[in-house]
Amino acid sequence: MSVARTDDAEVVIAVAGEIDLTTSEDLKETFEEALEPLPGRLVVDLEGVEFCDSTGLATLVGINDRCGTQGVALRFLPSPTIRRLASKTGLTTLLPLA
Repeated sequence: MSVARTDDAEVVIAVAGEIDLTTSEDLKETFEEALEPLPGRLVVDLEGVEFCDSTGLATLVGINDRCGTQGVALRFLPSPTIRRLASKTGLTTLLPLA
């Protein structure tokens, strides 16, 4: 995972590979670091994600919820895997997918 602060207003987190029980904690930590200082906008680039389990989906929902309470605009750039999972689980109405 990598974090890029494009300017004071936007942070991009790029995620590749798998989001599962073993990697979700790393994503949470990366997300927390990205919120310091609080950006106006967060982009989570998931285009390189090939696998995501229920723990990973819960982590994405948690990121969405936290951004909502912090007033940070959020956008997920989903891979086909993430888009398919969001569609099958009904999360397309909850998660801000590009």
